[in-house]
Amino acid sequence: MHILFFSRFFFFFVFLTIILSSKGFASDARCYKIGVIGTGYVGLVLGTCLAEIGHTVTCCDLDTRKIDSLNNGLIPIYEHGLEELVIKNLHDNRLFFTTEVAEAIQSNDIIFITVGTPESLNGEANLDFVFDTARTIGKNLKNPKTIFVKSTVPMGTVQKIKEIITNHNHFNTPFEIGYAPEFLREGSSVNDFMNPDRVVVGAENPDTASLFKKIVAPILKKGAKFLSTSIASAEMIKYAANSFLSVKISFINEIADFCELVGADVDEVAMGIGLDKRIGAEFLKPGPGFGGSCFPKDTLAFLKAAEKNGTSLHVIQAAVDVNDFRPSKIVDRLETMLGSFDRKKIALLGLAFKEETDDVRASPALKLMEIMVKKGAFIQAYDPIAGTQVQNDSPNFEVKASLIEALAGVDAVLLATPWKEFLEFDWTKARLLTKGDLFFDCRNLLDPVTMNEATFELIQIGKKIDRF
Repeated sequence: MHILFFSRFFFFFVFLTIILSSKGFASDARCYKIGVIGTGYVGLVLGTCLAEIGHTVTCCDLDTRKIDSLNNGLIPIYEHGLEELVIKNLHDNRLFFTTEVAEAIQSNDIIFITVGTPESLNGEANLDFVFDTARTIGKNLKNPKTIFVKSTVPMGTVQKIKEIITNHNHFNTPFEIGYAPEFLREGSSVNDFMNPDRVVVGAENPDTASLFKKIVAPILKKGAKFLSTSIASAEMIKYAANSFLSVKISFINEIADFCELVGADVDEVAMGIGLDKRIGAEFLKPGPGFGGSCFPKDTLAFLKAAEKNGTSLHVIQAAVDVNDFRPSKIVDRLETMLGSFDRKKIALLGLAFKEETDDVRASPALKLMEIMVKKGAFIQAYDPIAGTQVQNDSPNFEVKASLIEALAGVDAVLLATPWKEFLEFDWTKARLLTKGDLFFDCRNLLDPVTMNEATFELIQIGKKIDRF
């Protein structure tokens, strides 16, 4: 009788364990009620991933159309794996979207600020949205909260946010505040959240840092390092990290130019220096320069913050200068090869600032396009995802619906974004479509042997120049 009882108990325990483990992260963490203010790139990824690891999350935004779309599982950005997670967590009632910001603040225990900090005309970070959010939070503090700022902000901003909340906290409700910088790469942000290198939080109160650690406990179990710092250090870490990566990109682009002059191969050079653990191989890929919503904006904001504090960041300034000049340098090289852009038709392959995203903000591809159009070229552009994001304001610029259409009758091809579609395309057949044979691969994506067999004259960054 006892054997039968324990046997049944054992199988019930095994069955229960399987059921709980099938729910993924939800069984591994205490569930918190979290409100996320802002459903832009950071807020949407953050809110969805927090729901995925077991929390109940309400994302709020004043944009009614966006919220309606999100409630129907339609996301406003292209990000690998994100749409599926949004739909899944909506269905599981762990993720909610609303325009009722005040209600979201009052009904959740933890609030994340993820509103945008766009670049101002003078290069500084525009903090209007952040400060507006702080005022809204202060007015709606009716029970104790812990507030985490996720928006990228200059040093000293979190203290200002705290002061604004305090000044509008008419009920004198206690609250704690911390800064938790995000380190998400567009195109792989879901994976970056779930499998981070490190998780950083800045806080004045150790209990605030401890709470954040509990919130992200499921992802820390995978081995990510957790770092608790002062708020000022956390603010600095975010800007310093992005600026350092920007420096690496500008560095390898300058090395690529030098390689062309002495007959070295930049890909071999990058591999050789990247094998040094002190340097690392990441962000040593030559190209048309860095772009997107972070690096250009954050490097300028960092420079302005340094200036305000009476110092200069010469290395970062040099990286910005190199990046600003990069598109012009590439266009000048292509113009020399063509003789002139006048009445030339160019296929521009890629419009997003990088692959696996539809983000065209500060995209080097668009800078290349603008310069070529000014020089008299007609551009036929194609991007698998980002084509609809680009406004066509010039009669000399046209976004095509397919790669084949973009290649038709062109004098030269300029590959600006390393999409997988371009890597897998049959370039032998493509050569039948183009008028000229010049192919400038400024991402070093394609195989020179394959392109030679397709009878294209392939030019790449940081390779020996045999033509001149």
